[in-house]
Order: sequence, then structure tokens, then C-alpha cells
Amino acid sequence: MFKLLLTLTPISLGLTALPIFLHYILKKHYQRLLEDLNKPDFDSYYECIFIDYKNFNCKSHLIKLTECGESCSNTHLKRLLHYIASAKKSLKLCMFMLTLKQITTELVSAHRRGVKVQVIADRGMSKNDTVQSNLEYLKENGIAIKISPGVNEMMHHKFCLIDEKDGQLGKVFFGSLNLTAQAFCKNFENLVFTNNAKVIRGLSEEFEVLWDRF
Repeated sequence: MFKLLLTLTPISLGLTALPIFLHYILKKHYQRLLEDLNKPDFDSYYECIFIDYKNFNCKSHLIKLTECGESCSNTHLKRLLHYIASAKKSLKLCMFMLTLKQITTELVSAHRRGVKVQVIADRGMSKNDTVQSNLEYLKENGIAIKISPGVNEMMHHKFCLIDEKDGQLGKVFFGSLNLTAQAFCKNFENLVFTNNAKVIRGLSEEFEVLWDRF
């Protein structure tokens, strides 16, 4: 009996100490996360645009390629196209709804100059005539596309990673904005441009999860 107690004592001590040890490890882990979040980020930029009442008369500007000022929908679209055109190595677009021909044209241009372009789309939205036409156009021009597997599971993301693996060139845009004329001219929307490494890393991981699953 005494020998059995001697055998069990270290095990019991180990089981007692394990929760304390795990608590210590988790506490240190979260402390590091908080420290990272609180570190000043002097190397990142953030730019945010909003679509609201001031854009509700701008649809003709998208068609005629005119502008009514810095907040014009066509000005915002040109900013977005310039961002896409800056891609040097890779471009990963995850978009719920894509109807703007200007965007697909820019994606094909990027592919033709050697940029690796990948697109993830929603299955339900892919049945929309305009979206379907744009996706077919991308496929015909050699761009890899994945579509979510089920119509009951919305692939509702709207983000685009550009040169994500390059510490100097990496950037992303994300927000509520779909790449449609409706979103640019008739909805209340937001879009954020940034080169923040943590944001890029998080969205990059999400893209890879979806790409592998779809």
C-alpha cells in the first residue's frame, strides 16, 4: 500500500500542478498578444472611404468617366483600380458580388503582366447574369477561380490581398463594399486600404482556408 502511495503521489502532484501551469502559459500568451496590440505602428497607413448620400447621383459619372469631386464614386473607383494595378507578384480577391467590368479588366491586365491572380466568389451570387459573365471572362483569360460549395453558405467576404508575402509591397483593401455600381452609388458602404502586417496576415490565412476548402 505504501509503495502504491509513493507511485501515485507524483502523478497526483502532476495533475494538481497541470492546471496552474496551463493557466500560467495562457496568461503569458495573452499578455504578449496585448503587448503586440498596444505597440505603436508607425510603419502602417490606413485610408478609409465612405459611400453615402453624396454618391447617390454619381452613377452617370461611372458610365461617362467624369468626376464631381474628391468624394465622387468614380474617383473612389479609380483609386481602387490604381490599387489593383499596383500588384507586382500576387493578387487574391475574395468578393461576394463582382459586376464592375472595370475591375475584371484590371484583374486580367494584372494576370497578363505575370501577377498570380486568384479569385474566390459566392455560389449564390455566381448565378447572377452579370457576375457569371465576369467570372467566365476571368476564367477564359487564365485566372484561377474558386466558388463556395453551397448556396446556403454565403461567402460574404469582401477583401483583396496584394503582394501579401512581400514586406515592402504587401497591402489589402477590405470593408462592406461589393464591387458593383450599386455599392458605389446607391448604398451606405465603407472601404479600408492598409498595409498593416497583422491585418494582411489574418486575411491571408482566411483566404487560404477558403481556397483549400472550396
